[in-house]
Order: sequence, then C-alpha cells, then structure tokens
Amino acid sequence: MNKEIWTELTFFSNCVLWGMYLLIFYDVLRIIRRVFPRGAILVGIEDIIYWTISGLLIFRMMYQQNNGIIRGFAILGMFLGMLIYHNLVSQPLVELISGFLNKIKGAILYVIHLILKPFVFLGRGTGHGLAKVFKLFKKILINIQKFLKKSRKSSKISASDKEKGG
Repeated sequence: MNKEIWTELTFFSNCVLWGMYLLIFYDVLRIIRRVFPRGAILVGIEDIIYWTISGLLIFRMMYQQNNGIIRGFAILGMFLGMLIYHNLVSQPLVELISGFLNKIKGAILYVIHLILKPFVFLGRGTGHGLAKVFKLFKKILINIQKFLKKSRKSSKISASDKEKGG
C-alpha cells in the first residue's frame, strides 16, 4: 500500500476516534447533569465551554496531524465516529452509569439523613422549648412593667396624699 494512502487512512481513523472521544466527553457531562440537575442557563454555559474546548482540541489535532488543513473526509470521519458511538454505546452507557451514581447518591443522602436526624429532632425540640421560654420571659417582663406602672401610680397617689394631709 502506498505510504500517502496509509497516512490518509490513519488520519481518517484518528478522526473517527476523535468523533467518538468528543461524544464520550459529552456523555460525561450528560451523566453529571442527570446526577446533579441544573438549570437551562448553566447547561447552556457548560455546552458553550464544552464546544469551545472541543473546537480547540480538534484544531490542535488537525494542525498536528494534517498541517492545519481541514479536509472534508476528516469532518466526515469525526461525524462517522460520533454516529457509531451514539448508536451503539451512548444511551445505554449514560443510563447505566447515571442510574448507578444516582443510587449511590441516594444511599449517601439517606446515611446523612440518618446521621442528622437526632440533631434535627433536638434542634426542633430545642427550638420549640426556646420559643416557650421566650414567651414566658416576655410575659414576665410585661407583668413587671405593669407592676412598675401600678407602683408608680400608687407612689404618686401616696405622695399627693402626704402633701394634702401634711
């Protein structure tokens, strides 16, 4: 086989692999999104960052392997790699791994819930208890204020009686 044809065939094979790599890395993002859901804005930002980095890596690969020349068969090779990976592996792999990680996440959250349950119970009991104590102190302060007002009035009355009688 001619050396130039072999070089082009190797380059095409690398492009097919790069197409697969791109979708593998995107599937990692999809798995993370399924385990830790996020809003549309953050997903959009992640996609922009992903495709920017992917574009830079593709440019680097083409520059190193093909002197920066973009060829139609290179793009076709990447598309073919993406298509093969997506149709054969992507969906079952994402569902399997994200399902497994969600089960681990659920187990961890359940253990954390069990560990924190006594503290939450004590916190709620303490919170209700503190509220009752606060209400009691408030009633005591109100009664003291009423008592002080009554005693001031009675002291004013007794002082005026002394002035009249004395």
